[in-house]
Amino acid sequence: MKIFRLQPLRITSGWTVVYNNFSEYDPETDSRKGSLELCEDLLQLQNHNLLVDLGWYGDFDNGQYIMYMVDNTLENPFDKPFEKLETRSKKEVLYYLEYWTDYNHYYNYLKGEV
Repeated sequence: MKIFRLQPLRITSGWTVVYNNFSEYDPETDSRKGSLELCEDLLQLQNHNLLVDLGWYGDFDNGQYIMYMVDNTLENPFDKPFEKLETRSKKEVLYYLEYWTDYNHYYNYLKGEV
């Protein structure tokens, strides 16, 4: 069985990795055997009040990546996300992950003085 390394990421400074299980496995191009790489807790990043959370939800055939950007100071932050992406495309996840974590995009969501 192929071993998948962690996915290289281009994230701007200021973000803290809470956890990272996001591997190079791509459900669109890699064997179904590697689907054990897909789980609900793939990646979580934090920057002040912001949290970016990525997971795979559902089984291999009917599942998808779901990624959120939320205000982690709210009581139920995932009920009112700033951003939400649902897709089976890893390329799309990587695009939006870089976009959401770029200062020019996320600075409007920051609370207080940074």
